[in-house]
Amino acid sequence: MKRLLQPCALLTFIVAVVAARPICAADAQVLGGVDTSRWRGFNLLEKFTLRGNAPYREDDFRWIAELGFNFVRLPMDYRCYTDAGDWLKFNEAALQQIDQAVAFGARYGVHVSLNLHRAPGFCINPPVEPKDLWTDPDAQAAFVAHWEMFARRYREIPPAQLSFNLLNEPIRNTRENYVAVHARALEAIHAIDPRRLVIVDGNNAGHDPAREFLRYENVVQATRGYHPSAISHYKASWVRGSDQWPEPTWPLTRLVGHLYGPSKPELRSPLVLRGNLPAGTEVALKLTLLSGSAKLRAQVDGRTVEEKIFDPKLQPDAWTPVKSEATWVYHQPKAPSQFVVRVPAASREIAIENIAGDWIQFTELRITLPGAAPRVTPADSSWGRKQTPHEIGPDGRLLAPTGAATNQPLLDFIRPWREIAATGETVFVGEWGCYSKTPHPVALAWMRAWLQEWQQARFGWALWNFRGSFGVLDSGRSDVPYEDWHGHKLDREMLRLLQEYSQGVR
Repeated sequence: MKRLLQPCALLTFIVAVVAARPICAADAQVLGGVDTSRWRGFNLLEKFTLRGNAPYREDDFRWIAELGFNFVRLPMDYRCYTDAGDWLKFNEAALQQIDQAVAFGARYGVHVSLNLHRAPGFCINPPVEPKDLWTDPDAQAAFVAHWEMFARRYREIPPAQLSFNLLNEPIRNTRENYVAVHARALEAIHAIDPRRLVIVDGNNAGHDPAREFLRYENVVQATRGYHPSAISHYKASWVRGSDQWPEPTWPLTRLVGHLYGPSKPELRSPLVLRGNLPAGTEVALKLTLLSGSAKLRAQVDGRTVEEKIFDPKLQPDAWTPVKSEATWVYHQPKAPSQFVVRVPAASREIAIENIAGDWIQFTELRITLPGAAPRVTPADSSWGRKQTPHEIGPDGRLLAPTGAATNQPLLDFIRPWREIAATGETVFVGEWGCYSKTPHPVALAWMRAWLQEWQQARFGWALWNFRGSFGVLDSGRSDVPYEDWHGHKLDREMLRLLQEYSQGVR
């Protein structure tokens, strides 16, 4: 059984009962003689999509090594190396381009990790595959066949140089199917090459680790570093509605973006705002998504001042169904929608509660004191958290809850990954980064916060990407004094930050 009976893992478990931090968790990061905690690098996107299919660039490997990094992840679309219309007919010329990338890695001392970003039967991005990997036997057989092909092809490449990352960001599945599909593929790989390090992305787009994989040797579980998306994907063209998000800041005041009603009694809680609130203070929630129906009630110092029903059946002209693969139906407003509360007299507390129905989501809270500019706080749309009381500062700014850590969103996200590492699992951050529309100072501050967490946990990482809108080269940011570097535009400040947390890894 994988590492569970080793003395270090047993000691870790015992100490974790007594103390907050296990003393041997770092050893879990050494796997098959490879110290994955030292992996630092980037994703390279030449075969990320069929439309962009191209050979890998030797300069990327050379520069990544020269800059002090030692890892590349190659997210691939399987259509880039198969013949059109036949996912089991491999194109040798395209495979030789992947061979070349593996050789570049060996030449420059850069570990290469092959990843199926689009696999037979699944991709997190559109278009949807014609068959479903999680339920279709043909898709599952093809998925395994691809990895068996790679396992045979690279059987002589040592694990220090090459790993396999089975599937990018699995979603739209059951836990049972998620585990079964990945287990079948990794068992097939290890039947051919038992030494090969196999990386399994956490379920729900890298959010959730799975203890079922602890029983396997040479398996790494991979998380993500995009949380919260209000920072990492601000104004990202492929994220619906992100162009309407308020400009992000870091650290965030973590405002829960759901008001749960009686249908969710375990989560139902009011949004409570406290402070010296003069008459005329206005508080507004920007409403974006509705499940079923909701009825919001606002009370000021215990007295009801506003109630409003939100129900697509009663208000068909105000709501439109949201296209979703879920079996239930969500609605979004056809036009911008707000729930507005006005304070009639000097007060100390506003409480907004969903008193009927399921749940309603809001993306921002706007507080306007009389004669002052509005203060806008983005809301976190993560599911399943109760509201926490907040103080309103004298300038109308929403303050973090008393005692809350400024990086609490990161701590909450990384907690299950720290926990599974403490049991003996190897953990890696396969993707992370910040899209180019986020203000550069905010992006760097947020990136530093994540890097500090991973340094403490001893998790390696790979930025998405090296060249492009998340990277250190040619990111297209409008607020960066770029440096001309080998014909590219270098974000020197971001590079220095990454190098600071990569010292000594080579």
